[in-house]
Amino acid sequence: MSKCPGQDTASWGYDAIFDVECPKCHAPVEFFKDEMRRKCHSCGERVFNDRMDLGCAKWCPSAEACIGADSLKDFKVNEKRKERREEFRELLEHAEGDEGVIELFKTLYGEYPKDDALFDTNRLATVQERDEALFKRATAAFRSYLDRKAESAEAEIKARERTAKMLENDQYKKRKAELEAAKAEKSLDTH
Repeated sequence: MSKCPGQDTASWGYDAIFDVECPKCHAPVEFFKDEMRRKCHSCGERVFNDRMDLGCAKWCPSAEACIGADSLKDFKVNEKRKERREEFRELLEHAEGDEGVIELFKTLYGEYPKDDALFDTNRLATVQERDEALFKRATAAFRSYLDRKAESAEAEIKARERTAKMLENDQYKKRKAELEAAKAEKSLDTH
């Protein structure tokens, strides 16, 4: 397989080497632009290169052969983490500047070790025993976030349905025109 142009070091510029901040200890971790992950020398955390753009790996059938099975797996993990961070930013917007709620969400987010959710909602429930008012504000913000997320998902489903319907109608019109053309051609042949 020939080398992907983005992976060819001969075409790299001055910005091919850069630092990424460790999410755990905030120490700089040096990356080459084609490196997916590195170990932080300060704390040992596995740091992913957020600046690496392998969007083509999402759809390219040769992605595994191009970047390797391990790198493809790391890429998918990194994409999931990016998605989680973006969702967390959206959640913080629903806190509407309430510093107590924002700090609580940051703590819960930081404590949760997996990438499958923003945080453990059972941990949120434990706040109720310590601070009822904070719990109510936090759950209201979280519900608002979940409602908005559900609205977005519903809007996306409706948009996909409209697109499918448009395509279906377009295919119907095309087929109808083809049949009419064939019918017209047949009637010319019979005369």
